[in-house]
Amino acid sequence: PFTNMSASKDDEYFSDGITEDILTQLSKISELRVISRTSVMKYKNSNLTIPEIARELGAGSILEGSVRRSGNKVRITSQLINTTSDEHIWAETFDRKVDDIFEVQSEIAKQIAHELEAQLAPKEEIMLNIRPTNNIEAYAFCLKGREYALKYTDEDNEKAIEFYKKALEIDSNYALAYASLASAFDQKMRRYFYPEEWRDSAIYMSTKALLLDPNLAEGHSSLAKSYEANGDYKSAKYHYEEAIRLNPNYYAAIYNLGVVYFNDNKLDKSYRLIKNSIPLEPHNVFGYIVLGGIFQKFNCDNLAIKWFKKALDLDPENLLARIYLVDQYILMNDLEKAEKHFNDLVTISPDWAYGLSLGAKLEMFKKNYMKSIKYLDKYFRSTQSEKEYDYGYVLIKLNKIKEAKSLLEREEKNYLDEIESSPNGSGSNENNLANIYAILGNKQKALLWLNKAVSKGWIEYRQNIVYPYMDSLKSDKEFQSLIKLMKANTESIKVLAINEDPYWDECD
Repeated sequence: PFTNMSASKDDEYFSDGITEDILTQLSKISELRVISRTSVMKYKNSNLTIPEIARELGAGSILEGSVRRSGNKVRITSQLINTTSDEHIWAETFDRKVDDIFEVQSEIAKQIAHELEAQLAPKEEIMLNIRPTNNIEAYAFCLKGREYALKYTDEDNEKAIEFYKKALEIDSNYALAYASLASAFDQKMRRYFYPEEWRDSAIYMSTKALLLDPNLAEGHSSLAKSYEANGDYKSAKYHYEEAIRLNPNYYAAIYNLGVVYFNDNKLDKSYRLIKNSIPLEPHNVFGYIVLGGIFQKFNCDNLAIKWFKKALDLDPENLLARIYLVDQYILMNDLEKAEKHFNDLVTISPDWAYGLSLGAKLEMFKKNYMKSIKYLDKYFRSTQSEKEYDYGYVLIKLNKIKEAKSLLEREEKNYLDEIESSPNGSGSNENNLANIYAILGNKQKALLWLNKAVSKGWIEYRQNIVYPYMDSLKSDKEFQSLIKLMKANTESIKVLAINEDPYWDECD
């Protein structure tokens, strides 16, 4: 991160903004691999040496510098360092008017590309020369908004929205400010659980940004994020792909597209994207979790555990990594290790909703049905959601047949409605229906819907084998044939992914 050398510490947002904007400019150059802001900003005020930082990030070159702002003038010093020799490749000082800040950012990116012998494509040259706004005050408000948005609290998000709106009051054609506002609106839904209307507002703002600048990667990414949250994977994929085309190093778009493909069971595509995202954002714990999740679906148990544990090395209190690890040991029928990691999770967050759901699963596997239902009751009180078919299964085991049947029939209707409204899903809803019918003892319908799940791409056969919901089917020849078909489908997708990387030899 560039050091703030201005007299006022209030200008810290400006030097941080310059750091990020130079990163963004460099990211547009496809022949460079540029590490994302989140990982870079961890080294602000760091005492580590350049070679030490380079080793942690896997970087061949490091750009460092400083920003000094005084009135309408700005001085930016920058130097590019070879991390192997710790020698300067290039250094320059820019004394300019603040209004020329975009030209300086563009010039730095071009000179670095030249020094690293990266060829600029014609479209990249054009994109590096685009001025996002002609009003430096609007730019300053946008930088302040970004500073607050990246603090990731509801209160700071509100402040970010205020600053983005101020930027737009000054320059109503500022496409990046609209895209930033869209992202802040999406955060309201995604992180702070505001009503659905906020997502509609996010889509509107993203669309407005793209009307002003169809080549704005941030606009495509923010629109994709909203479509993804709505379950419109087709539109989400299109806009994430556009964002990556416009900015080949756009970590968030690469990672999020990988997650979309993961949720859609397109695991070979998900693997390639997530694997490519990790070097761009080596400190992102969620990249490691998703990669572990891909190996889990491919039944590469040792690799799944390896990546979940890598995530915990980065963030020992990460609850999602622990949930995946518990699930992994359940799928391996290693309940002792599953329980150990579950207890670690409960120690960190005793009342977390997903932890309660996991506790219910573990007690169900141990046939402690009264304990299981206590966990489930606490989970549903916490989330204020409707009871699901796992609750119905436990009720049957407790001989509460009438209550169980009523719940399962309601769940049946919910899933049928869901399939009707979203017919192009990944097969998970069909698999859930198969579970419901198996619990109810309707083998014919259970197999019918399991067939439909497989035809839509459902491959997670170990869930069907390990979890008890389909116990009534497991000796059935048609069920066993479907399991074989899912195994074959998994292997065929795995072959596509293996072609991408030799270390699949580690897959047990």
